Amino acid sequence: MGKITSDTAKSAKNLARQAARQIAREPLEVLKQAGKQVAGQETAPTPEPQSFQPGVGQEVSPTKKQEIQKRDTRLIQALEQELKDIKNQKEFEEAKKKEEERHVLEEKAEAGKPVPQISSKRSRKLFGFGAKQKAESLKTRIEKPLPPTG
Repeated sequence: MGKITSDTAKSAKNLARQAARQIAREPLEVLKQAGKQVAGQETAPTPEPQSFQPGVGQEVSPTKKQEIQKRDTRLIQALEQELKDIKNQKEFEEAKKKEEERHVLEEKAEAGKPVPQISSKRSRKLFGFGAKQKAESLKTRIEKPLPPTG
């Protein structure tokens, strides 16, 4: 189920990118059809809006050209930045996935190794005599039952 939503999100992003590229190439093409889509078909023909591309005998002022060029460069830069962000995100996800795989492999390798045993210190008691040893033996002394005399 997660795959369907991710595919939908990816296709929505792709559609948005395509629309942005198309708008960057043809800035007023969308506006030509927008009126028809919103209000429906008109019975009286309306004049076509002026296009920024010069037609036959039509000149575009230098300031308009500069504005169009600035806008186009901004759109291109925004799309390039978006592509860079997507590329960086994919690299990050791949690196994260590799790190998780490496971590899983390390855990499996550690699980196969035997656990090291903790060694204890040797006793410092040399022999079984002395005051300390006698007190210790008195603590743990066991009374032996005497056999019945008869």
